[in-house]
Amino acid sequence: MKPWERIEPTVTTKVGWRTITTKNFKLPDGRTAAFDLLHPDGQVFVNVIALTSDNKVVIARQFRPGPEAIYDELPGGFVDEGESPEIAVLRELKEETGYVPTKMTLLGSYQKDTYMNATWYGFLAQGCIRQSDATPEGVEDIEVDSITITQLIENAKNGKMTDQQTVLMAYDTLKELED
Repeated sequence: MKPWERIEPTVTTKVGWRTITTKNFKLPDGRTAAFDLLHPDGQVFVNVIALTSDNKVVIARQFRPGPEAIYDELPGGFVDEGESPEIAVLRELKEETGYVPTKMTLLGSYQKDTYMNATWYGFLAQGCIRQSDATPEGVEDIEVDSITITQLIENAKNGKMTDQQTVLMAYDTLKELED
């Protein structure tokens, strides 16, 4: 199998604070197809499993309008233009929870959905210490709390959070720390 040939034009449309990007492709049989994708080309996000010194997981509890449910989320968000994922994850962790780590490890990156133009970078932060209150932005409404590693893994298995991929990338390390 070969990748499809991308053909122009590419069209971007703003809908609220979201961007829809329409990409066109030439298929192997010569037909063309257009696909509407969420986010602009090259969008980058970060999230972090933040552990305290006693291996509790710092979470950003939030209402999510899609599923209309409250989730125990990993802190994270957009990587700003000109910002590295490593700097963005430290900023997002502090903004959303008030915590800062003593150690940060990149777990890897992934595509969350095949109809999104975005890459997510997952991190593991250890030795997190609360330095300030959370300072959420915009319409963020966050309750900072901590849960056990066991509960984090259960949340990931049972659809009680987004960013399960980051939990999977950290699974072996989390199981070691859990024991």
